[in-house]
Amino acid sequence: MTKLQFDCHLPNLLHEMIEGHPHPGPLTTAVRLTLPILCQLAERAIELDDPALNVLMLWLNLYDVPELERVTAIEAQRARP
Repeated sequence: MTKLQFDCHLPNLLHEMIEGHPHPGPLTTAVRLTLPILCQLAERAIELDDPALNVLMLWLNLYDVPELERVTAIEAQRARP
């Protein structure tokens, strides 16, 4: 059985939400206020270095890992104890 896995590039998604819409209105402010929090989240996740948390951060593309290396990085985190 093949397991379907969704891959999300959260920074690009947020960018498209505010830049790709002709009249984003209050959504623009909400996203702009959320971005620094996501950066803080990534910094804290790096400090904690928890494999399960790292997988989530990699899935959302909140770590600076090249796209072609993300799957390998996720597998490496899952292999950690």
